[in-house]
Amino acid sequence: MNYIIEKIDVNNYSLFDDMVFWREHGNEREPSQIVISEQMKNELSNPDLYVYAVKVDSRYVGWISCVYIAKIGSRWNGHGHIYVDELWVEPSFRGNGFAKALLKKADELKDELNATGIRLYVNVNNPIAQKLYEACGYVEDGRAIFMEK
Repeated sequence: MNYIIEKIDVNNYSLFDDMVFWREHGNEREPSQIVISEQMKNELSNPDLYVYAVKVDSRYVGWISCVYIAKIGSRWNGHGHIYVDELWVEPSFRGNGFAKALLKKADELKDELNATGIRLYVNVNNPIAQKLYEACGYVEDGRAIFMEK
């Protein structure tokens, strides 16, 4: 299956938003041309935010959202980490290597930014994702409790 990976910006955000709608509602909608709010433009212009989507034909079918977080201290020598915040592929497109391709994009970003490494969290109730990350070279490095406020 032919595909490309594109970085999301204000020019292709409408197509990205269509994919988010697909994820949230379980069905596709007609391509839209939404008006992008100033807040969304600000988020998209954040220099530490990197969102990439897999495009098949004329629609996005998966994405990865990464954030660069600077680290200080002699242990990191001024090199931060890439955090994978979210990785998703539309279920009917899984098994085509798209998640691995998106994780490879995170690897490329790490090299481009000279980051120390890549970190991510995976739900312990999601063994399929755990196997994906292991197949891409990630190893468990302790247990964490995810908290939010």
